[in-house]
Formats: sequence, structure tokens, C-alpha cells
Amino acid sequence: MKRFDKIEQQSEDWFQIKWGKIGGSLSKGLFAKSDTLLIDILSQRLEDFEPEDSFSNDAMQRGNDLEPFARDYLKDYTGIDFKETGWLQSEQNELLGISPDGITKDNSKACEIKCFSRKNHLKVLLSEEVPLDNVHQILHYFTVNPALESLHWIAFRPEAPKHFIKVFTLDSEINLGTKARPIIQTIKESVKNSNELADTLLAEILTKEEQLKF
Repeated sequence: MKRFDKIEQQSEDWFQIKWGKIGGSLSKGLFAKSDTLLIDILSQRLEDFEPEDSFSNDAMQRGNDLEPFARDYLKDYTGIDFKETGWLQSEQNELLGISPDGITKDNSKACEIKCFSRKNHLKVLLSEEVPLDNVHQILHYFTVNPALESLHWIAFRPEAPKHFIKVFTLDSEINLGTKARPIIQTIKESVKNSNELADTLLAEILTKEEQLKF
């Protein structure tokens, strides 16, 4: 795995290094029974990088503003010093990478920070579970970074009675399905599946790139 500490998230360099790559937000597409992810990534790889205007609504900006406070809270709570970094690039598959909210110097521990709205934060507190929409992103951390031993997932909201933290390891069980039709696997099992799906997708993309050459 390659680590790009000097790239600032949301900068043009960050958008450029992500071009044609599958980050955490797109990782669920690896498991989808459609060609949506293939078309998205292939279209980027076939054309030159296009600088993006960084879209940010109030909720996104709030999350960006609160991230440093969440990392400080995690450091006080766990004793772990999570550092900002721009991008982690898989060396096993050129399609895969992730922008962690924090990671230790030795890459063994990382954190994912969520700053939900009032209602969604309360749902997390009541359920004491990570929302299913966030599970694939958790898996992606372990898929990209073979050295990762644990991921601290935190729902951080200063106005709420408390924050919520859940620690994931390779032995943790996750649901890659739905509530009605759960697919329960350990992260270790799921990483193997995720890598196989990514390898299949890369092979298909390379084949189509050859077919589309003039």
C-alpha cells in the first residue's frame, strides 16, 4: 500500500489521484449486480482528468469542521494518535484506494468519522449499530490496507448526550446484505471476496479498454 500524506483532501491533487479509482464511497458498487461502477470507472480512465468543483453543502461542511475535534476525542478516549492523510493506494489492485479520516503512522489503526444529523445520530445511539449504508466503506479500509488491524468508527455529535464508537477488526462480523436479507461474514472473509470482485472488475475494464482502442 502506498500512502500519500502530503495530498490535502478536497484539493485538485486529491481529485486527480482519485480519478479512475474506487474509494470508500464507491466501494459498495463492487457488490452490486449492475455495470454502474464499471461504466463510471471506465469512462474516467478513457478520458483525461477533469478538475471538479468541490461540492459542499452545510452538512458536509459541518462534518469537515468537526473532524479535527473528533480525532482529538478519539485520541483522548483511546490513546491512539490518528493522523490526517490524503490517500491510501492499494498495491494489489490499481483500482482501489481510500481517503481515511485518520490513520496511525504504522498503518495498523485507522478511524472513520461520521457527523450525522440530530435524528440519524439518535438512530445510531438507539440501535448501537453502524448504519448498513456505511458497512461497505468499513470493509474497504481493510481491503485497501492489508496492514490494518483495527478501525475505530465514530458517530460524533457534540450536541448529543454522547458519541458512539465501534471498533472493527478482521474477526468482526458485518452485514453486507439488508435487514430483511442479511449476509453475515467476518471482515476477513469479506476482504477476500472484495479483492476477488475488484480483480474481476479490473480484468473486465482492461479488456474493454483494448476493445475501445482505435
